[in-house]
Amino acid sequence: MKGHVVITFNVHKDGSITDLTVVGPCPIDSFNNAAFGALAASNPTQPLPPEYPSEKAFFTVTFFYNETPP
Repeated sequence: MKGHVVITFNVHKDGSITDLTVVGPCPIDSFNNAAFGALAASNPTQPLPPEYPSEKAFFTVTFFYNETPP
């Protein structure tokens, strides 16, 4: 089995992760659940650097399962 999952989210100044959204789901539901769960379990993460100019940073992450990234 192989596939990939694309997830977007925000990291706030204090390191909290919000707005986790699977924007590119995989037909294999367990891959979607694993990717989402990995990010949810890392909440909160490291805080943004104090000099970061905004209150939050937007990220898009792709999880590859048994695939080579392009």
